[in-house]
Amino acid sequence: MPHTEKKEKKKKPSTNTPLIERGAMPVVILTLICTICVALLALTANVTADARAKQQQWLEDKNKRLIFPESDTFPAESLDSVGAGLPKAQAVDFTQQHPAVNQVFAAKRGDDVTGVIIQASSKGYGGSVPVMVGFTENGLIVGVVVDASTETAGLGQRVAESKFTDQFKGLSVNDTLDGVETISSATISSQSVIASVRTACDAWRSILGKEAN
Repeated sequence: MPHTEKKEKKKKPSTNTPLIERGAMPVVILTLICTICVALLALTANVTADARAKQQQWLEDKNKRLIFPESDTFPAESLDSVGAGLPKAQAVDFTQQHPAVNQVFAAKRGDDVTGVIIQASSKGYGGSVPVMVGFTENGLIVGVVVDASTETAGLGQRVAESKFTDQFKGLSVNDTLDGVETISSATISSQSVIASVRTACDAWRSILGKEAN
């Protein structure tokens, strides 16, 4: 049989220009894409930042709303000049006169101050027991919220229950609190809460500058 030679197909020259020979344009395009992506991420973060901050504040104000459910904001007072931003009140340096007070908040609905929350702490059975006490501007106790997380479960932690804290509602800042009944088997925790409420009452009287009615 006659020998036939296979003709080799010639490769067509490539029409693709190597990236290195294309100049600076691809780099510019990639840079623009990255810049746009970063800008979009930053815009998204800025848009959601306010929402996240409001949600965090809402969680932090949860216990305050238990005392003043109709209030929408709870701005903090500076402890070295408590009362400066409150109506019918005088500025008092709590860091000197009431060191057991940890925080003070004005309960506000819109621009109106509806009351004041004073948080004080004293030693319980297991550790420090923070107590929030809400007052009207006339010096009546609206409510008490206790953080008894350091106390014994089933015993000392019962001071956070409404059966105990509701005893303070409606009492005046001038009340001796002698009528508040302690919880059996949780006397130390109970006395800690009573002491903190007394501290808050003393602090509120000093802000008013007189004995409340």
